[in-house]
This record gives sequence, structure tokens and C-alpha cells, in this order.
Amino acid sequence: MEHIQVPATKSNLIHLKEELAFAQEGLELLDQKKEILINRIGLLASKADQVRKEVNQRLLRAYTFLREALLEYGESSVQAAGLGVRSGESVVLRERSLMGVLLPLVRIDLPPHKPGYGLYGTGKSMDATSESVHRAMEVVAELAELEVGIERLMAELKKTLKRINALAHIYVPTYLATIKAMEETLEEKEREALFQLKHVRKKSREIWPGTIKGYRNPQPEKETHRQ
Repeated sequence: MEHIQVPATKSNLIHLKEELAFAQEGLELLDQKKEILINRIGLLASKADQVRKEVNQRLLRAYTFLREALLEYGESSVQAAGLGVRSGESVVLRERSLMGVLLPLVRIDLPPHKPGYGLYGTGKSMDATSESVHRAMEVVAELAELEVGIERLMAELKKTLKRINALAHIYVPTYLATIKAMEETLEEKEREALFQLKHVRKKSREIWPGTIKGYRNPQPEKETHRQ
């Protein structure tokens, strides 16, 4: 395992342990973020499936009426009628944040449906086509909101997983290995220092017996002169 190249000192050991604690705390927070993102993606995906089915059903209904109109009035008449359709919709876009990810909020306001073409060369199938497309637009905006939200959350989840892998498999193991090696080095230094201290004490006792604990050299008594 690769180590961080720093001198083996107690101050560096304390600093490394603080950085390791910070990295482990960050890893825990990223794990929590990952779970929140996965849960949110699952909820949005489930809802998007339901909305997509509704969109498909409404568009299928519109295409059915469109085919009838093409058969009844011809392509040129249908195209001319389509040019006159103005739904008058207004789209409002907003955003909200989830774990630092901006999710869109889309609202579409549709006025009551009114065909924008005249009565000549048109009929029920054209009216039904126009109305079906109008109704499909009500849910298309919701589907766009969900799919864009899922895409942004997926991108954030990928970045979060990369950070988790980097912390869990590179940074944290490197710090653990460095701390362990530094602790072993410091313990070895302490053992060497203790051995040297014992050796110095032994030598000093051989040279100066008076330094032995509990032993004191007798001091010559001072002579007192009486007057």
C-alpha cells in the first residue's frame, strides 16, 4: 500500500489522524447522499413511466384521428388546417435544489381548446386530432420535467460514486497505512530511546556508584574547632 511521504513525528501523526477522521466523515456523508439520490431517481423513474404511458396513449389517439383526417380530406388540407392551429400555451420554468442538484419545475398553462381553422375543408376528424394533441400537451410538460430531473440526478450520482470509490479505495486506505507505519516507526524510536537511556544509566552506575538509587557516598565530616 502506498504511503504519504511525511516525516514520522507525533505532530504529523496527530495531523494525519485528523485528516483521516475528516475523510471518513466525508465518506459517510457521500454514502448518505448516494442513498438519497438513488431513492429519488427510483421515485421519479416510476412516476415517469406512468406519465409516459399517458402521453403515449394520448398521442396514439391523436395519430388515429390524424390518419382518419388524411384519408378523408387529404394531406394538403390537413397541413393547411395545421398551420392555423394556435394553442396559445404558456410555459413557466422554475428550479429547486436537491442535494445540490437543480431539478426543473415545468408548468404549462393551456387555454380552452379552440380550433384555429375555418369550417371549409375540415370536419370532425380534424377537430378530434387538434383536441387530442391539445390534451397530450398537458402531460408532455410533466414528462419533460421528470426526464430532465432523472438525467441530472443520474449525472450527480455518477460523480458521487466516483468520489466514494476514491475515498474508500485510495485515500482512506492510504491514510490508514501511513498512520500504521508512522505509529510503528515512533514506537521503534521510543524503544531505542528507552534502551539507550537504560544503557547510559548502567554505564553511569559503573563509573559513579553513588548515582545508584538509594546509595549515597559518605561525605567527610567537617571539623569543628572549639575556641
